[in-house]
Amino acid sequence: MNQYASNSITRNTNETRPGRERGLASKTSLPKIEVIIPTLNEEQTIEEILDDIMNVKLAANISILVIDGGSSDHTLDICRKRNVDVVQQKGKGKGNAMREAVNHTDADLVVFIDGDGTYPVIDMSLLIMPLLEGKADMVIGSRISGKRQKGAIGGFNALGNKIFNRTINFAMGSSVTDSLSGYRALHRETFNELVLFSDRFEIEVEITVEAIARGLRILEIPIRYGVRRGSKTKLDPIHDGTNIGRSLLFILMNVNPLKFFGLISLSFFAIAFYPAYFILYEKITMGEIVSIPAVILSSLLFVTGVFSLVVGLLSELVVRSRRRLEHLIKKKYDT
Repeated sequence: MNQYASNSITRNTNETRPGRERGLASKTSLPKIEVIIPTLNEEQTIEEILDDIMNVKLAANISILVIDGGSSDHTLDICRKRNVDVVQQKGKGKGNAMREAVNHTDADLVVFIDGDGTYPVIDMSLLIMPLLEGKADMVIGSRISGKRQKGAIGGFNALGNKIFNRTINFAMGSSVTDSLSGYRALHRETFNELVLFSDRFEIEVEITVEAIARGLRILEIPIRYGVRRGSKTKLDPIHDGTNIGRSLLFILMNVNPLKFFGLISLSFFAIAFYPAYFILYEKITMGEIVSIPAVILSSLLFVTGVFSLVVGLLSELVVRSRRRLEHLIKKKYDT
């Protein structure tokens, strides 16, 4: 597999963000990498994952941090026998686990990987090297563009992933293939800059959209993806899928409101055209308008469309003003 056979998600992938050194491999001291593993009853797979991570060969100081959500099996015993740092998660959900884990490390880079054995540790260097060489701000392991074992992603989950990816790409002008991937590496500072509110599995979509909206240099690397082993999946396709969809709409509404409300406005205008056609037809053929309900319906639809467009314009103004303010604050902080 070509190390850099990847997809570029953002448009400005070759720019270096001011005020931050991205070529960590050029530093005299070895960069520190923290591999963060959220766990919950992963005793059947965690041992192999830990051993594989300890055998990763990179010019860096690699450590492991397990953030546990309350395992009742031998997961924590296995971690402690290998002298792995373990943090007991305070909040619930994967989103909380990831934020809490990052707060417990001072590493230069953080790598997130699930503890169920679906993501191969052997591909970890492919995610880390572009960061060490200063070629990306975040690297995502794409299951969709890589090789997957049969049954690794269920049909319903694959459909949901495709819908989310296309929605993000349409709204953001990007080309992401796997917004829900739980295998990703990024600078710790980059993670802390992202505004993240999600508590559960929607955290991956939120990270992806936030990074694209901020113009970060993002690479997607094709990875292998296997069938889950050990405990049952914690992902509820219906409940978590609904939460992810709702979070995605909320995020897009905040990062690209004009396009979001503009589509709603166009939809109302398109629907309003149908009763308006009959009104116009009656006026031309009969000389008067008979269908008063059609007049009311058409008027309401047109007014709603105009209102949606105005909301979109005002929201876009607020978002642009907020981004300008964030840019000025960051510029002042960097100097």
